[in-house]
Amino acid sequence: MRVLVLGAGYAGLTLARDLERRLPADADLTVVNDSPHHLVQHEVHRAIRRPAIADAIQVPLDEALDRAEVVVDRVTGVDRDARTVELAAGDALGYDYCAVCLGAQTAYYGIPGLEAHSVPLKRVADAETIRTRFFDDCDEGGTVVVGGAGLSGVQVAGELAALRDEEGAHADIVLVEQLDAVAPSFDASFRRAVRDELLDRGVEIRTETTVESVTDATVEADTGDIDYDLLVWTGGIAGDDAMGGERPAVRADLRLDRRT
Repeated sequence: MRVLVLGAGYAGLTLARDLERRLPADADLTVVNDSPHHLVQHEVHRAIRRPAIADAIQVPLDEALDRAEVVVDRVTGVDRDARTVELAAGDALGYDYCAVCLGAQTAYYGIPGLEAHSVPLKRVADAETIRTRFFDDCDEGGTVVVGGAGLSGVQVAGELAALRDEEGAHADIVLVEQLDAVAPSFDASFRRAVRDELLDRGVEIRTETTVESVTDATVEADTGDIDYDLLVWTGGIAGDDAMGGERPAVRADLRLDRRT
């Protein structure tokens, strides 16, 4: 019996460790991940201001797992009829059972110019890029626009404001949100506390502002254009490309079919 776990984020790694204990000794367990590390995703924003934290939030999969084989590659497709998983390197892995734990990717919603001109925050490398460009483009005066004021957006804006103050930089930080509040999915008291903290740190907040298009120097929004030197986009997530960029419909037990 061959069991595949696709993705080694929170769900994938937790499941793989549990399967290592539960599967019979003759079962083959393989974890496929596009990195040899498990990333502590909710701490990535801290690497913008504290690069040294990168080592602490990237856990080698070979150390986190005991018996599972780790394949470092990107999943490009899942053929449920053939029970195979297609990899970017061109290989295909067959399976008897497969757990799809691929997580999410940044959503750009088809906004013209957005993906080409923005930096997301999904990986440590993204945090490093944000930090480098902040010092290169904004240290002596400039504007950072953070698009999307969900949890990631407010974290990025807060880290950049703290970095600016620590380093004596002179950048303006603008947080843009389509809805009428920052951290809109949280309760009212939390939203107020976050807003007050960001304002105290000198972050300009523009809610009820929809990004319509982006050039290499301007965020074109329905409430007016914003010139920028660095644009960080945290405005939403989509399903992995291997699943068509969508979150597939599943049964009540989270299965796509009996084996997937």
